[in-house]
Amino acid sequence: MQIDSLRFVKTSNPDCNADKQYNVLANEEEFVRCDLTKRTIAKPIELFNVNDGMTRTLTPEKKFLNTRWHLTSQDAGEAGEIALKGTDAWLARDMMQNELFRVVDPRKWSEKTLEAAMGSWPDSYALVVDGRGIGIIRRALRPGEEEPKTRLQKLTGLFKDRDWFLELSQPAPMQSAYRMIASVLLLVEVTVSGARAG
Repeated sequence: MQIDSLRFVKTSNPDCNADKQYNVLANEEEFVRCDLTKRTIAKPIELFNVNDGMTRTLTPEKKFLNTRWHLTSQDAGEAGEIALKGTDAWLARDMMQNELFRVVDPRKWSEKTLEAAMGSWPDSYALVVDGRGIGIIRRALRPGEEEPKTRLQKLTGLFKDRDWFLELSQPAPMQSAYRMIASVLLLVEVTVSGARAG
């Protein structure tokens, strides 16, 4: 199976012992359930594949000031790592420490600085391989919903649920999906949530 898109739907009533939960849809079909705790940065995140029943785990290397998470699977052990570079770039590496892709804020340094001073954050991020953008991560309406056109629709549209959505310009193999899911989860839960809280 090839991946064209990943949609992260945050559930309102998490199952099991999770404090927060995302259902990740691959090509708009149910794929992975992600269980998170309140302290995302310090606790493992479980990625449960609803189709094959396998669980991958994203585990922080340290409990404090962590910048590196290890992705492991039940059957194959270590599958790679996701590392924070600077304040807003997430690097996905394989077991040999080769960079596979990165998730970055595509704005120029001056724009980032000005907008950070004004308390805002970007509305989209780029997925980059070898300096070439292959995907965009943004907030998107759910399928079947239309973008608001009038001022009133735009105002009421502010309260509509939007999901984080990764759209790829070219299909990616299934093996890359878990690293992409892990990178987007950390981007949303650490970078974006941190910027909004700060």
